[in-house]
Amino acid sequence: MLINFKVANFRSLKDPQELDLRSVYRKDSSPLNVSAIYGANGSGKSNVLLALRFMHDAVTDQAGWNRRGRIHVEPFLLDEEASKNPTSFAVELIIEEIRYAYGFSVTHERVTEEWLHSFPKKKKRVLFERDNDEYYFGPSFASARAEVIKEITSPTGLYISTAAKANDDSSRAVYSWFSEHLWFADDEDSNRNIQRAETIKLLRDPDSKGRVEKLLEAADIGISEARIEDFEIEYREDPEKGEFDGSFRVTIEDGKTIILYRGKRPEMTPYLRTLLEANHSLTFRHRGKDEQLFSLDQESRGTQTWFDISGLIVKALDGGHALIVDELDTSLHPLLLAQMIRLFQREDSNPHGAQLIFTTHDASLMGRNRGEELLRRDEIWFTQKDPEIGSTELYPLTDFRPRDGLNWEKRYLGGSVGGVPYISENLFDEAAAQ
Repeated sequence: MLINFKVANFRSLKDPQELDLRSVYRKDSSPLNVSAIYGANGSGKSNVLLALRFMHDAVTDQAGWNRRGRIHVEPFLLDEEASKNPTSFAVELIIEEIRYAYGFSVTHERVTEEWLHSFPKKKKRVLFERDNDEYYFGPSFASARAEVIKEITSPTGLYISTAAKANDDSSRAVYSWFSEHLWFADDEDSNRNIQRAETIKLLRDPDSKGRVEKLLEAADIGISEARIEDFEIEYREDPEKGEFDGSFRVTIEDGKTIILYRGKRPEMTPYLRTLLEANHSLTFRHRGKDEQLFSLDQESRGTQTWFDISGLIVKALDGGHALIVDELDTSLHPLLLAQMIRLFQREDSNPHGAQLIFTTHDASLMGRNRGEELLRRDEIWFTQKDPEIGSTELYPLTDFRPRDGLNWEKRYLGGSVGGVPYISENLFDEAAAQ
């Protein structure tokens, strides 16, 4: 589980900022399962999640984070000195009841620092520390193998990633948390296709199909069953006139999916398979007097959003993963969001300690439902941008030492805790003037 995440000098996050998931009010020391980040448009709340995403991509060595010998990091650019300084990322994790601290600092040219510490029996143990190309390996970590991995780690690469590629077990726990237990969801098309592929995969599994259908039915969107059928694919050269430019189109003939292509035959990539499955083999049965089956593109945007993320919800709860969602309220009703949040908050539905960290504008989630708070006060965070410097500050609601019984939805919208835009009615009127 994620205990905290720290970042400095990344995009609008100039000074060190920390998202701390330790509970302020609970007696036990286990991290919170839910954390919500509020803020005005452009205040930097998405940058907090993007920073964690950058750290994930760096550790797992994907998404081209260090292409062609250059690290593609984005430091704070509104200050000349800051733009030349390293960008830093760090997490504290609990993995199999042991606490770990891992982090690194990078410039465009190289990794300047990297460290991994563990805390068995609450006592700090240095596993390794790196200062540019100088390494120190702790007594429990040092070995001839560690020295070899050090030598093959490039200046623009992370030691922990190189060790994982070399099948070294010494840092496997932390690497595996990033690669297997940290999931991201947003509204970008590429990410939506990843989400959709996971949900379709679960529908193909008899053990998980019913759970996905229950989530769809519980959302009260009219769906009583989701069907996913095998489909046959046939490739043909496109008979229509046109240049052989590598493009293709898809059609259906007698229930068979036909891919008509020009030039080189397209590869069956995961993206293409998900697209074909969603459009040609996935249908939904709707409740009504007459049974009807609808395709996904016939469903509303909100239904598509809920379908896409349902698979990640099931996988997160089953595996104890951390699910990171930017703009959770996109196209979803507040009551549906509330039930999704409760799935992560309740021990009976979340026995493995899955976590949900999300950004939102939906102030209704701060309110009370039947006299109870949905989001507890230590689960609420805000981002505010300094208008003079342009940097983002991340801070929790608990900084305000709130009293029980206050309506934080109204106080937030009224600007009492920050994190809301300053709206100029005069500028709106001037923009609309003829």
